[in-house]
Amino acid sequence: MATYFFRAVDEESHVLMGKLRARNESDLEKILNMRRLTLIEAERTGLFNLDGLLEPRYSQKDLLDITYFLYLIVSSGIPIMGGLEDLKKQGRKKLSYVAEHLHDAIESGMSLSEGMTTLSRIFPDYYIQMIRAGEVSGNLDGSLDHLMDYIESQINLRKTIKSYLIYPSIIIALMVTLVLLLFTFVFPKLVTILINLRAELPLPTRIIIFSANFMNKYFFYIIGMIIAAIITIRIISRKILPIKRVIDHLILSVPIIGDIMRKTNLSRYLKTVGMLYDSGANPETIFTLSPGVVKNVYLSEALKGITELILAGDNITQAMIKAGVFPPLITDIISMGEKTGNLDKSLKRACEIFDKEVPETIKKLFTLLEPLLIVLLGVFVLILLLSIFLPIYRIVGSIRVR
Repeated sequence: MATYFFRAVDEESHVLMGKLRARNESDLEKILNMRRLTLIEAERTGLFNLDGLLEPRYSQKDLLDITYFLYLIVSSGIPIMGGLEDLKKQGRKKLSYVAEHLHDAIESGMSLSEGMTTLSRIFPDYYIQMIRAGEVSGNLDGSLDHLMDYIESQINLRKTIKSYLIYPSIIIALMVTLVLLLFTFVFPKLVTILINLRAELPLPTRIIIFSANFMNKYFFYIIGMIIAAIITIRIISRKILPIKRVIDHLILSVPIIGDIMRKTNLSRYLKTVGMLYDSGANPETIFTLSPGVVKNVYLSEALKGITELILAGDNITQAMIKAGVFPPLITDIISMGEKTGNLDKSLKRACEIFDKEVPETIKKLFTLLEPLLIVLLGVFVLILLLSIFLPIYRIVGSIRVR
C-alpha cells in the first residue's frame, strides 16, 4: 500500500487535507467516499519518504490509552477543545502528539472523526467510522466505550498468545545457543584432535564437522541470505496481492494454526460489525468497513462478498452462509438474532464463542508442541553426543595394551 496526500471536500463544502494509505487512487477515493468526502486531488508520496519516521510509533496499548482519555473528556462533559488542551499538557509525548493534531484539526473547523483522518497511521478506518457514527447519533461516549472494550480484547488475545509462546521460545533459544557454542568452540578443536590422531570418523561426526565448517566459513553469508529472503517474501506478499492471497489461503489450511487464524479474524470482524451496528451506522457502511480489520486477504475478500450480497438483497444470515467462512453454529445464532430483532446480542454471543475457542485452540496447539520440542531437543543432543563420543570410543578401542 502507498501513502497519499489528498485534498477533499465534505458535504458542507469544507475543504479538508490529510494523508491516507491505500492501494491506489481508486481505492483512496472509495475510502474517502465511505467517509462522505469527495476527492479533489491526491499525490502519492515518494518511495523513500521519511515523513512517517518523524512520527511516534503507536501500539494497541497506546491506542487504548488515547481512547480512554477521549472517553473521560467526552463522558465528563468537558468541552472537547479544553480537554484536548489539557491532554497536550500531560507531558506524555504520544498523547500530546495526538491531542495537538486533533486540537488543531477541530480548531480549523473539522469534526473529531475528520481530524482523525489526518492521523490514519494511528487511527484505523473502523475506529474513525465508529467515532463518526457516535457523532451523528449523539452517542460519542458510547462509541468510545465500545472501542475500549474492543481494543482491550485484542490486547488480551495477544497477551494470551505470547504467554503460550514463552516455553517454546526458551527451548528454541537453548537449541540455537547450544548449536552456536558447539560449532564455534567445541567442534573446531575436536576436528583438529581427530585429524592429528588420523581417526576414522563415523557418519554423524562427518556430518557435524561439515556443518560446523560450513557455518564457520559462511556464517555471515547465511545470516544475510536469511534476512534478505525474509524481507523479499514480506515485500512480495504485501505488494503482489495474488501471492498474498495464496499464502493466506495456505495458512488457513494448516491444521490448528489455520483454525486459530480463522477464528481470530472472524471474531475481530464480528466485533467490528457489532460496534458499528450499536452506533447506528447503516448496513452498507458496517459491512464495507468491517472486512478492513481482517488481516488475512483470503478471508477479507470472502467477507467483502457479504457486503455485495447484502446490497443485492440478501439478509445478513444468507450472505454469511454464501460467504462460506462461518461455522453453522455462528450463522444459526445470527439468524436467530435477525428474526427476533436482537442482532446486537447475537453478534456479541458469536464473538464470545470465538473468544472462548481461540485460547482453547492455542492451548491445544502448545500442549502438542511442548513434548514435540522436547523430543526434537533430545534427538538433537543425542546426535551431537554420538558425533563426539563415537570417534573417541573408536580411538580408545583401537589402543591395545602390550
